[in-house]
Amino acid sequence: MTFQRPDKRAVEQDMEAVRVRHEETWPAIRAMAKAENGEVLFADQVGIRSDQVTGRTWGAKGTTPIVRRTGNRFSVNAMSAISTRGRMHFMVFTESFDAKVVCRFLARIVGHFDRKIHLIVDRHSAHPSKTVRAWLVGHQDRIEPHFLPSSHPS
Repeated sequence: MTFQRPDKRAVEQDMEAVRVRHEETWPAIRAMAKAENGEVLFADQVGIRSDQVTGRTWGAKGTTPIVRRTGNRFSVNAMSAISTRGRMHFMVFTESFDAKVVCRFLARIVGHFDRKIHLIVDRHSAHPSKTVRAWLVGHQDRIEPHFLPSSHPS
């Protein structure tokens, strides 16, 4: 036995859906993109706060280290996509993440490529929203979304 950090898995995760995704869906998306001379991108969004505590530091035993900082806080959000070829595209924004932000990001991505994009995203409510679906109808020759199963780890 060795001391190990356990891997965390979402209770809601459907392991059969994950298996299908890895063994069937992903190879099909990759083959489709290759046949169309397309590009596969994986996209996600994140919120970043100025007061987020990350990491640790050294301190005298029995004394908690103090990091002095201002009480002023700010936050930004980002949406990014990375290709299987290592190309990264991102957009930083301050408003809440919603369907309008997704459409703005999609328009930017489409403008960077001269071939069809296969975009892999999670099931955040903004991704399959009516607003985004309506935007995609007008750009279906340039971009096609593919959704990860619920609570999918990658």
